[in-house]
Amino acid sequence: QSAQMDAILYQPETAVRLHYPTDVDKRQPVGENPPAGAIINYFLKTAAKDEVTLDILDPKGKLVRHLSSKGKKENEQPPEWPDQVETPRAIPAAEGMNRFAWDLHYADPIQTPGAFYSGEVPRGPLALPGDYQVKLTVAGKSQTAPLHLVVDPRIKDAEGALPKQFELSSKVVGRIGELHQAVNEIRDVKTQLQSLHKRFGTEERLKPALTAADELAKKMSAVEEQLIQVNMKGSEGNLAFPNMLNEALYSFSLTLQAADYGPTQPQYDVFKMLNERLEEQLKKWAQLKADEVPKIAALIKQMELPVISVGGKSEG
Repeated sequence: QSAQMDAILYQPETAVRLHYPTDVDKRQPVGENPPAGAIINYFLKTAAKDEVTLDILDPKGKLVRHLSSKGKKENEQPPEWPDQVETPRAIPAAEGMNRFAWDLHYADPIQTPGAFYSGEVPRGPLALPGDYQVKLTVAGKSQTAPLHLVVDPRIKDAEGALPKQFELSSKVVGRIGELHQAVNEIRDVKTQLQSLHKRFGTEERLKPALTAADELAKKMSAVEEQLIQVNMKGSEGNLAFPNMLNEALYSFSLTLQAADYGPTQPQYDVFKMLNERLEEQLKKWAQLKADEVPKIAALIKQMELPVISVGGKSEG
């Protein structure tokens, strides 16, 4: 029966919840490590023409990670860091046996194109030990297999701390996603305003609308500059310019999940401080989005210029 099937998902071996390195020096004469994470093997009778997907579901059946043969790379990190381990984003879909290692992380937060970080882009939290399901979907047909994830056996009494660590990590990742979303929206509106300037900046009758648009851009930039270092044009720009909220949250997320302990009270305190700073800026952007952007959009519309929008939704 198996021979007649177009795809076979094999039950993965028990995976160990380890903290894998994010950079490995392969330029020395060293051996190759096994893939980092839970190794998933599956057979395809023929190379897939359409999308093949792997879904990781938690013990309650909730989606942890959606992986696809059409997965795209996230923000490329600097090429001058040759030891950086790039987490694969696309699963293989070749004829015959295929192997993919789920990195044990939940889905990444929304990213900001061109944002520099001192390693990989911000990632989702590390999954807790437990019984998961792997679901392979090929040509519209799905099959599942259990995946057992266990805590690092070298660590004693870690399991009590891990749910608290996971809860705080999830909050941090969620906040990073909200920060990135705000930066993306601000940059999108600013780009639209700049294009209006380029096309219609010389027309006298439009000066009042464009001046008002400039004022809005300044207010948006003031928020953006608190969220992300706008002068960061290269991977080591933070040597010349201070870290802003995005890098502070990113660094905090790394320390929070560096080992199987905590969170400590100081870590809760740091999150509270960063969260309050972020909330202040997000409220400012929400207010601009609710009040100022529609006003400028309405003014621009009156002048019969192309309408501006936030995230593809027209304002005004």
